[in-house]
Amino acid sequence: MAGPYKDAEAWLADRGVERDPIRVPLTPPPDPAPADPGPEAAAPSADAATPPSRREVQRLAEDAADAAVRRADERAATTDAATPRMEDDVAEAVAFLRRSTSMTPQSEQRLRDKLRERDVAEPVIEQALERARRERLVDDEAMVAALVDERRRKGHAPARIRRDLRERGFAPPLLDAALAAADREDPEAAAYALAREKAQRTSGLSPEAAVRRVAAHVARRGYNDGLARKVAREAVFTARDAQRTAGR
Repeated sequence: MAGPYKDAEAWLADRGVERDPIRVPLTPPPDPAPADPGPEAAAPSADAATPPSRREVQRLAEDAADAAVRRADERAATTDAATPRMEDDVAEAVAFLRRSTSMTPQSEQRLRDKLRERDVAEPVIEQALERARRERLVDDEAMVAALVDERRRKGHAPARIRRDLRERGFAPPLLDAALAAADREDPEAAAYALAREKAQRTSGLSPEAAVRRVAAHVARRGYNDGLARKVAREAVFTARDAQRTAGR
């Protein structure tokens, strides 16, 4: 047990309680001097304030120490009560993220926006997303790579992929990195390959109807209408010419 303390300051310091020191004036402030006191200046009256006694100073210090301890206890109680609530809120937010990503992968920004729409506090959002990253519920880089690969195999143009994924909240720098190889490809060659595959399945249509159907297919994949019509005509003509040659 600690030994005797010389004053309340030492007692508080031993318990780690910080507080502003109390400054009790030992002598009253001097009365302002008159503008011209003259030779017969009045002497201080007998009723002038006397300095507080040592006992009063000690009592004031003890009262301040008690108040500081009470404030510290109240802060600790508030923190202890808030911690379980914070954990519950984070757990609820993570459960929401699991439900949101169970069917469709989503960007971290989209999930952040959804939590904000539910009026979740920012500290809770940050902790929930951090936990979601550890659980691999969100991984923007991996998801962008997978989604770009999937759409490229379906023949989607880079412009269409970039637009779709930006609408889902993925950051442009991630999209630029994932689409760098696709951006270097010849768009006409890629569109023609898409049109040729579709044209081979339109043999039962008239040439005009086949061109319209192939052009619409190419345009839906994100290529502009002019390019889509051009490659559609070429692809349909090539497909019909190949069929005529094969029938000879």
